[in-house]
Amino acid sequence: MIQINLLPVRSRKKRELARQFVSVYLLTIVLVCTLMGYVWFDNAREIDSLKSRLTMLQRETDQYKKFETMLQELTKKKEIVDKKRSIINDLQQDRDAIVRILALLSVQIPPEKMWFDRVLQTGHVITLEGVALSNEAIVEFMRNLESSPYVEKGSVNLVQSRQTVINEKKLREFQLNYRFFPFSEVLKRLKSQQS
Repeated sequence: MIQINLLPVRSRKKRELARQFVSVYLLTIVLVCTLMGYVWFDNAREIDSLKSRLTMLQRETDQYKKFETMLQELTKKKEIVDKKRSIINDLQQDRDAIVRILALLSVQIPPEKMWFDRVLQTGHVITLEGVALSNEAIVEFMRNLESSPYVEKGSVNLVQSRQTVINEKKLREFQLNYRFFPFSEVLKRLKSQQS
């Protein structure tokens, strides 16, 4: 019988398999390293591209910063102009208030029964100081004021009234105050009543 020794063939196959396994393993390592190198290089290129874009955008924003400060300054100036315009409009709207106050007083005063020494305006509050022939003249004047659309209802108050002697005549010295509505406010109230 012939005997064939198969052991060297098996050991050769095992060596061949081990060599192939090592070759595949090394090839896989080389491929993975190559792939990692490519990814690293691509990411580095993208990072450089993004850095250059960032510097470009920063330069661009630096160019626009001066416009932003100009816009802020213009906004502040616009607010100041708007405030001034509002004040001017308010003054323009009620510029004839003192004329209306004096006209109201001249119409509502009882003729030759009362004289004013002082008229003082503080905001919308008018304070009158003067002399009257009697308490009745003061009451008549207060009723006349109360009936005016320029005077707030219930705001006419007699602060003081006392007897005084002027040129040997007994007269009443008085002080009263009331709240005065400017013409623009009277118009608003009339429009709201008509609605």
